[in-house]
Amino acid sequence: MPVITCPDCGRDVSTLAAACPHCGRPMSPSTFVAPVAAPAAAEETLWRGSPSWRVLIGKVVMIVLTAIVIPAVAIFVASHTADLEMSGRITKIGWWVTALLLLLQFVGFLLAMLRLQSTLYTVSNQRILIEQGILSKSLSEIDLRSIDDTQFFQSFHERLLGIGNVTLVSSDKALPVSVLRGIHNPRNVRETIRAAAYQVSQRQLFTRAT
Repeated sequence: MPVITCPDCGRDVSTLAAACPHCGRPMSPSTFVAPVAAPAAAEETLWRGSPSWRVLIGKVVMIVLTAIVIPAVAIFVASHTADLEMSGRITKIGWWVTALLLLLQFVGFLLAMLRLQSTLYTVSNQRILIEQGILSKSLSEIDLRSIDDTQFFQSFHERLLGIGNVTLVSSDKALPVSVLRGIHNPRNVRETIRAAAYQVSQRQLFTRAT
């Protein structure tokens, strides 16, 4: 049997009752107004970011070491070689090896930078979007209602640089585990996602553009 709340005493009253049995207030048909559903929440961006350029520091260090160490080793070996012709050949080989390795590392550095620039993470109050791709683009979406757990991880050097990874575990069959890699201040991003996921669990209606 459906019941409503009496406007005077605040207690439950049957919709069939002519008056409130607790305080005697007459219950007219206008009293039985269906509750108005809460408006659906509009989508709002909470955080947006890309992998930090700081993840490339290791590649920069390797380029510098290659440019210094290999020529130094070649010159050292050449200086301890009695044959002048062989000494010059060792030095030349050292510079050629250095140039080749620097070229390969520089190409890898450019590709990594392009990959960073083409990756975008967006956290809204309804979903998480992961956009990736240098030439072609892919867009993955994780509904906050499907997120079961969030984790973040920082290695020692990542703690020094203030970056890290945030792992999302969800019930989404297409994306059961997703990782936001190399982002700045991962602990705060994780807390933002956890808070948004909790709020979503309290209200299930969404209004958003497709």
